[in-house]
Amino acid sequence: MEVALYIIIIVAVVAVSIYFLVKELRKPKEEAKKESAGVLVNKRQIEKSVQNIESMIVLADGNDRLCNKLVELKDEIRFLNPSKNPKVKQIDEKIANKLDDIKIEISKDKEAETIFRMIEEVEGFIAQRIKELDA
Repeated sequence: MEVALYIIIIVAVVAVSIYFLVKELRKPKEEAKKESAGVLVNKRQIEKSVQNIESMIVLADGNDRLCNKLVELKDEIRFLNPSKNPKVKQIDEKIANKLDDIKIEISKDKEAETIFRMIEEVEGFIAQRIKELDA
């Protein structure tokens, strides 16, 4: 009778140990999924910005100087590294918002000089983003 009681206690201790061990082994996988999901969202945002610039290039057709500047900007943004860093995500939001503003300006008047100043602001955001990733 005592042997059976000891066996039941040992089985219960082993079962509880296995439960907590499995729980701890799953935890890093769940955190990795969350981390990769953040990077994936950032990657999609970068891709959306590139598509936005491509549509601006179509709108700016006929203004070679603006088209060339937009192509350069598109290449800079296309090769940005996705990140889970919240500061980088915030900078990417600023870039996306400024690109929307540029698109509006291009649709109004593709010859406006304000467009080039806005593009310089986006380039400044890109430099800030790269600096933030290096920090």
